[in-house]
Amino acid sequence: MSLELHAQRQALEELWEQGLSGHQLLQQHTALVDGCILDHFQASPAVGATRGEIALIALGGYGRRELYPYSDVDLLLLHDRKAKKDMQAVAESILYPLWDAGFDVGHSVRTVKDAIRFAKEDFIFEVSLLDARLLTGSASLYQELLGRYQKKILYGQRQRFVRTMDEMCAERQEKYGTHSYRLEPHIKEGRGGMRDIQAMLWTAKAVFGLPDLDAMQDAGMLSQADRRSFQESWNMLARIRNRLHYVSRRHNDQMHFELQEEMAAAFGYKDRMGMLAVEHFMREVYGHLQTISVVTDLFFEQVQELLGLSEKDKGEQEVERDICIRAKTLRLASTESELAARPGVFMRLFLQAARKGLPVHHSTRRLIARNLHLVDEHFRSSKRVANTFLGLLTGGNNPAPVLEVMLETGLLPAYIREFGAVESLAQHDLYHIYTVDRHQIQTVAELHVLRETEAELFASLSAPHLLYLGALLHDIGKGQRKDHSVLGADLIDEVGQRLGLEEKERDVLAFLVRHHLFLPENALRRDLSDQDFIRDTADLIKESELLTMLYLLSMADSKATGPSAWSAWKASLLSDLFLKVRSCLEAECTTDAHVEQGEEQGATWLLEQVKGLLQDDEPPLRIAAEDLPSDYLISFRPEDVAYHLRLHRDQATALQQKVLLFPEKKQRSWSLLMLCRDRQGLLAKLCGVLALHNLSVLAARIFTWPDGTVVDMLDLAPEAAIAFEEQDWKALEYDLNQAVNYRLDVGRKLYNKLESTIHGRKRQVQQLHHEVVIDNETSARHTVIEVYGADHLGALFQLTQALSDFHLNIHRARVATEVEQLIDIFYVTTEDQKKIENKELLARVENTLLCVVRDGEGDFS
Repeated sequence: MSLELHAQRQALEELWEQGLSGHQLLQQHTALVDGCILDHFQASPAVGATRGEIALIALGGYGRRELYPYSDVDLLLLHDRKAKKDMQAVAESILYPLWDAGFDVGHSVRTVKDAIRFAKEDFIFEVSLLDARLLTGSASLYQELLGRYQKKILYGQRQRFVRTMDEMCAERQEKYGTHSYRLEPHIKEGRGGMRDIQAMLWTAKAVFGLPDLDAMQDAGMLSQADRRSFQESWNMLARIRNRLHYVSRRHNDQMHFELQEEMAAAFGYKDRMGMLAVEHFMREVYGHLQTISVVTDLFFEQVQELLGLSEKDKGEQEVERDICIRAKTLRLASTESELAARPGVFMRLFLQAARKGLPVHHSTRRLIARNLHLVDEHFRSSKRVANTFLGLLTGGNNPAPVLEVMLETGLLPAYIREFGAVESLAQHDLYHIYTVDRHQIQTVAELHVLRETEAELFASLSAPHLLYLGALLHDIGKGQRKDHSVLGADLIDEVGQRLGLEEKERDVLAFLVRHHLFLPENALRRDLSDQDFIRDTADLIKESELLTMLYLLSMADSKATGPSAWSAWKASLLSDLFLKVRSCLEAECTTDAHVEQGEEQGATWLLEQVKGLLQDDEPPLRIAAEDLPSDYLISFRPEDVAYHLRLHRDQATALQQKVLLFPEKKQRSWSLLMLCRDRQGLLAKLCGVLALHNLSVLAARIFTWPDGTVVDMLDLAPEAAIAFEEQDWKALEYDLNQAVNYRLDVGRKLYNKLESTIHGRKRQVQQLHHEVVIDNETSARHTVIEVYGADHLGALFQLTQALSDFHLNIHRARVATEVEQLIDIFYVTTEDQKKIENKELLARVENTLLCVVRDGEGDFS
């Protein structure tokens, strides 16, 4: 029977591949399992020998005839008291063949009384009885169960049922998320998934006696438009869930990132219009999940109101013309014909929602969705509507929840069509956790938080509405496979004209959109002590207020992107860049002469500060300070320089023989100071030993004093370093000294460590960008090498070793990892402290580094 059933299931899958619809597949799969169970039931000697009555009942999705390819088969074996002793044999005769055939069977054996008692205790079992279907056996026993269920469980319990359903949905959302646009949506349990569909259908059936969508529409619980869109989305989700099961070859209802491209190909999606096939596919998935989410929300709001579970209606309170408050919800008080004459009330309604923090009533949300044709060119170009919209954004309360409702009703994309172009748009990477539309709204939410935490900066802004618009629209250029910042800036001018912005305001808005990535990208990748870079940044931005707006937007955007896009370390770098550029703007250091003069004066001033910190009895240190390089002086605080000089004096003997490490816990990271005599490949060995001890480098500053002393400062990721104790740092120092004295083969140790963990590592799930960019323009003194590739254990060791093999000096390093993408930036010079100008050498360096990030995992030779 197992082989025969397996063949039948394979044949069913082939029919599905040939075009069988999602619901047809479910029904035929259900019928196939029905036949198998009935055959065993009828052939079972144990059933024939039963002394009482039994009924075999299908529950849950199986009961609804919605059995997905690898879903559980839920059975209830109902019996009377006479059959009690026979039920174990009956159950085994039916269940064992199903288990042998590979089905995951959930079952219970109960009397009617037991079933009703358990239903009172377990809500999941209670709702499963709503889908109970008699497979075979005693019809009278089955009818007795249904009768008692109606009388003992459902009758007079409508409010209790709805409250419990609401609690169950809230618990599920807490586990699987409150939004339908998650990176890896759960098609069954997630927001807008199958469980939301069933929750609505169960409630309609249990509370109102409405068996299906048609009955719900006839009863006025669903509009015709909602009914149609809901059914379309349900059909598509059924197809997706079927495909997920077949692709996974198991019961899997989550759209894992690594499956999404395969799913898109299976559904026939192609790369087009500048978007990947998987992005087109996921956009449709999110759209359907959102449809289910919106319709079910509207339904449950209506149910709460009908059963008296929502706020009591204490009469109507007029807010302004056409808008009123009833039962603590905002509503439109105008008829549809009156709306046609005054459509601007749509925006005024949401302004009031933002001001008062009240929800918009479900009937009003439906009314707006039905009348989006009123949002025409006259509406979009209305100065009054624009002022209302801008007031909504900047009024003081968090506008994000209101923007969400405007998006769900369709008003926001109808009003700003460019926003509609990125609605439900997925970004196929592990970096962005939201769709583009939701990400932009989340950016507004994060900006509102910054309004409190960065109140002084906000107070300095003369045009905060431009900052909020920039947050809401900064990614409208996405989805074209081109530079979305440039495309967005081009689009924003037309948006600004429709909103009635002056030309200067539009220029500011376009600048924010065009350069919204500039500060965070450069804070992570550039040497922030490079005065040329600071000057160039000041030249680009020009005004302190514009810099402040860009800084606030950068923080909000990063926080809204996802957890991997923001950290205390990144916050400190961004703040450092902001403060340095602001100081430059305020000092008007915008020419080469200013920069050179400022750097020289800065180093001289710092040197005097260092001397002032050194005691009168430390003249040798004062003399030594005179010889310190300018770039070293401007890279540290005076007290740090004095500390380094004293360490150098106190450890002079030890420095001749070994490498010394001095860890320091800082506010947002750990710093590791290394003092030693210069030697070949030193930084590479340090990076390798750090990797062996599970420590990650965030940044490195490398200096050599005139006497040959190396002073390196490395910033380490706090996650692993925070657990280090004194003995751990001593072990690290010991291993480093073993390595520099050639008594520890760092490459071999890294290879062994990689081999020991390779089977436990997570499989790479996204395509990564591999590139090496060599830049001789950004820095006046250094060749800047940017390396992009797959992050892996020991990658920084391999890269720094390769640079050392070319006899290149590394002066600065920035290390970033975005999910699995390595982004390492090196500031290097040749042995004679010049940029790399030799074209042949440049090509060899580029090819070698590219091989490291593309093919180098495990190659530590």
